[in-house]
Amino acid sequence: MSVHVFAGPTVPAARVRELVPGAVCHPPVRHGDLLRLGAGPGDTVVVIDGLWHQSAPVRHKEILLLLAEGVRVVGAASMGALRAAELAPYGMTGAGQIFDQLQAGVLDADDEVAVLHTPDGRPLAEALVNLRTALTRCSAAGLISTAAARTLEDLARALPYTRRSWAALGHSAAQAGAAEPFETVDAWRRTHPYDLKREDAELALALVAADPAPVTGAGPWVEEPWRTSFVRYWAATFRPDQETGTVPFLAVLQHQQLYDPHFAGRWRARVLAAVARRPPTRATPDLDSAALRVAAAEGVDTAGMSRRQLAFWLTPEEIRDLEPDEALLRLIVRSARLDGAWTAWPSTRAEAGELLDTGLPTAEAVAEAFALNAAVEAADARRSTAHLAPDRIGRHLAARWDLAADADRAVLDAAARDRAFRDFAGAVEVARAFYLGARAAETSSPPSAVVSSSAASESQRT
Repeated sequence: MSVHVFAGPTVPAARVRELVPGAVCHPPVRHGDLLRLGAGPGDTVVVIDGLWHQSAPVRHKEILLLLAEGVRVVGAASMGALRAAELAPYGMTGAGQIFDQLQAGVLDADDEVAVLHTPDGRPLAEALVNLRTALTRCSAAGLISTAAARTLEDLARALPYTRRSWAALGHSAAQAGAAEPFETVDAWRRTHPYDLKREDAELALALVAADPAPVTGAGPWVEEPWRTSFVRYWAATFRPDQETGTVPFLAVLQHQQLYDPHFAGRWRARVLAAVARRPPTRATPDLDSAALRVAAAEGVDTAGMSRRQLAFWLTPEEIRDLEPDEALLRLIVRSARLDGAWTAWPSTRAEAGELLDTGLPTAEAVAEAFALNAAVEAADARRSTAHLAPDRIGRHLAARWDLAADADRAVLDAAARDRAFRDFAGAVEVARAFYLGARAAETSSPPSAVVSSSAASESQRT
């Protein structure tokens, strides 16, 4: 049973390990981080700090997914207190005064706990809750009046959270004629504790250390329809693949979607089986006719479609040469895509069934591609897969799909849609993550050569 702690500016990792020996320390939590853990029943996750300005914040339903699976999730001090106040009815445990005040509605703004900090967690600003705590405690000691404390609090609240600091508050106080009470508080806080966020964080960690493995259980809400398509997509995107325990399942699926020559056939069979209301399976002799019968019963056919509508899904040659039944089948398949809103789309290896070829070393190829991407970025922080030229990736995919070098957009889009992409441009964007690895495998080049080649080609492009 593991204890994972996400913290940064509020409490450093060294202090976390003092309070919870053996804790696995992580930087402030972001969207996807909780699912990457692979945590299970009996594990504890403590959320203290989290990112939200510079990256997507941890989603509520990421936490619900852990709670539903028997993971204890504790929140305090900062992002953890915010999420705990919102999710306490669903079993997330909150600790500390900030959590109590958020849950009671005394505090109701996210920027109460927000701070600007460096990538390594060094605070560059002061949280409003900490500023208020210093003002309140100094007032309680009789050193400044309640009215003066309120004036200084209002001045602090008016500052953007990125600029909230004692120096900035002092400047505002001087302009507002409140320099004297500010100087009193500023002198007081240098010798007295007022870091409420850290106090709450250490309280939460002490509670976890005292009871590291409590019995937890999800409430009746777990049976309600809360697992949206977003939850399925996030799980597939971030969670380690069930079989390999390393790269996420979606990356494995996308690699085969791009590079397995047989994927299009398996996807066609899966889509037509779903249309025919059959279990996902490989193609059977009567699958096409079964899907066509359902389509006819629903009033779907190509006869009522305009040429412009057909041209969106079919190439000019297909419109000219295909029999109506085959044209309709291709249109049906191409209008489907990997989308968590449809149950034909799998979010786990178990759900994928025969859509995934388990005999291919795909997870290894994905891991190598990701490692190569990291090496490229480490060699030059200005270079990443985001800078790869789309036309370069496009030529690579067209060659892998055995398409003519001069294939037009209609042919490229049709080929991409046969593989469950929205269009060829969508396939190119997905391929960014795998392109360097695929090129290295094609050329049998060592990673260093691919890194150098990539950097040089991108320098020429820019």
